[in-house]
Amino acid sequence: MIFSLVTGTLFRNHESKLAKNGKTYAVATIISKDGGGSTFVNLVAFSDSAKEAILELAAGDALSVQGKATIGVYEKNGEHRPSLSIVADRVLPLRLPAKERKAPQDRDAPYRGGAATFDDSIPFDPML
Repeated sequence: MIFSLVTGTLFRNHESKLAKNGKTYAVATIISKDGGGSTFVNLVAFSDSAKEAILELAAGDALSVQGKATIGVYEKNGEHRPSLSIVADRVLPLRLPAKERKAPQDRDAPYRGGAATFDDSIPFDPML
C-alpha cells in the first residue's frame, strides 16, 4: 500500500455515483503539474467528508488529496502508460469553492481618498 498526498486542480467536474450496496461515492480526476509535464490522478471518495469536499468543487479548483494510492498500467494506441488512482481519506480545497467565491472587497478605499468614518466610541483621555 502506498499512502500519498497529491496537490493539483480538478481536471473536470466530479461525478456522484451509486454503488451496488446502495451507498454513494464520488469520482473525479485531478491534474498535477510538475515542471514540464502533467500527471492525471483518478480519485474516488467513499467517506462522507471526502465526498462532500469534492462535490463542492468545480473544474479548475485547487485541492490536496490524501489517501491510498494504486499504480497501474493501461494501453493507449499500442503504448503502455502508467496510471495513478487514489482512494481519498481526506480532501482539502485550497481556496473557496466556486459557489462561495465573492469579489474582493475594497479595503483600501479610505486610504485612497474614500470617505473614512471615525465614529467609534473609543474612550480617549489626553491626561494619560
